Amino acid sequence: MESLFKRAKAFIGIEEEDDNGYIPEDNRQLDISQVIKPRREMPVGDNISEIIVYEPKIYEDSLNISGNLRKGKPVLINLRSLDPSEGTRLIDFICGAAYAIDGHMMKIGDSIFLFTPSSVKITDAEERASIGEEITSFDSQKETFFSRQ
Repeated sequence: MESLFKRAKAFIGIEEEDDNGYIPEDNRQLDISQVIKPRREMPVGDNISEIIVYEPKIYEDSLNISGNLRKGKPVLINLRSLDPSEGTRLIDFICGAAYAIDGHMMKIGDSIFLFTPSSVKITDAEERASIGEEITSFDSQKETFFSRQ
């Protein structure tokens, strides 16, 4: 019992160590009750280097579109070349794929949709204005650009 106290004091630094400098380590068993799950790698949102633009001709193009979305690439879809009923089916399929990966969707125009993976947030001008960011309209940017030339 006395040696236990000596080792404890030596461990804390109150008493000098034994001649050989050995301090026994704590031999407690670690409780491993949590299962560690491997992280699923997702691309970082700041490194988006491309947006894939699709103008699908048939419903089966939805497989390629959803594949790129799963790879972490934002996808812009123009449905003007697709029958309206097939366009609805295609958008429903892509919405399901986006939902499965926690992605985002925004209708840009009558037949144009933007889908992004979870690492890319879609923010429109009204939302940016509500959080206090200054927004410059496209027309004023265009006038500034052309007046310089």
